[in-house]
Amino acid sequence: MTATLPSEHGKPEKSLLLGRHAVYTGYMENYFARLLLTSELDDPIYFAKIHQQIADLEKQRIAHFNVHGPMNAEYVVLMSELNMAYLQARDTSSELEIAQQIYQTSQNLYGDEDERTLEALIALGLSYLDDGQSEMAQGIATSLLSLNWSEENGPAYDLYIDVLCFQADIQHNKELYPQELVIRKHVFSLLEELSGSVSSQAIMARCALAFCLEKMKRYKQALDHYQVVRSYLDSDEQFATEAEKIGLLVHIGRCYRKLGNFDDAVVLYHWAHKQADKLFGPASSLAQKMKKLVGVIDGVNQ
Repeated sequence: MTATLPSEHGKPEKSLLLGRHAVYTGYMENYFARLLLTSELDDPIYFAKIHQQIADLEKQRIAHFNVHGPMNAEYVVLMSELNMAYLQARDTSSELEIAQQIYQTSQNLYGDEDERTLEALIALGLSYLDDGQSEMAQGIATSLLSLNWSEENGPAYDLYIDVLCFQADIQHNKELYPQELVIRKHVFSLLEELSGSVSSQAIMARCALAFCLEKMKRYKQALDHYQVVRSYLDSDEQFATEAEKIGLLVHIGRCYRKLGNFDDAVVLYHWAHKQADKLFGPASSLAQKMKKLVGVIDGVNQ
C-alpha cells in the first residue's frame, strides 16, 4: 500500500521550517554515485578509497567496543560512518547488518521518538531497500510518513525531506515512476524555497528528478534539469567525482539521442570517452563502456 504523503496533510509553515536545520545532507550524500554510476568499477579510485575507509573504521569500531562497549553515542556515530561506507561500497548485507545495530542501539539510548533514532530508522529502511527487501523498506517508510511533521515540537524538517526521498526511492525501485515524480517535484520545490534553486541540496534533488523524468521518457524535461546540474558541476569542481561527471554526460547524451539530436549526442559521447580514457585508462571499465556507446552512436549517425 502506498503511504500518504505528509504534504497532503498540509506543509509546515515556512517560518517554522527556517527555524529548523533544513540541511538535507546525510541521505542524499551518495546520490550522484547512485544515479550516475552503474558499477563500482566505473570509478575504481573512488571505491578503493571507500574500501580503505571501511577497513579503518572497522579497526576503530573494534577498539572502541573493547574499551567502552556499544551503548554510547560515540559508538553510534562510528557505526553510522561505517554504515555510510558500506552503502557507498554497495555491500548491502554488511550495510543492513550495521543499520540494524545502529537502530537498536539508538532505541536503547534515546527512545523511539528521538530524532537520532528516526535518523537511524531512515538509514535502516534504506538498507533494506538496498538489500532488495522493498516491503520491509515500505513498512518503515509508511510508519515514518505517519508522523505529524507539521507540529512545532515535531521532528526536524530535514528528516521530513529525507523520508520523502526514501519513499521516492521505493517507488523508483518498483518502477512506479508517476508516483515517484510527484514526490521528486515536491522535494525539489521545498528545497528551492528553503535554500535556492542552485544550492547543493537542490542540485541533488534536481538530478533525481531528471533521472525520474528520463525513466518516464520525458526527455526534454529531463534534459533541461540535467543541463542545470552540469552547469553547477562546472562551477563547483569538487561537488562530484570525475566518473560521476562522465556519467552525467552519458545521461545528457541519451536525452539528446532520444530527442533526435544526434550531432550533440555524438559530441558528448566522444568527449565522455576521451575523458574516461585520460582519467582511468583505455582498459578501464568506464572507458570500455564509453567506447561501446561511441560505437553505437557513430553507427546510428552514419
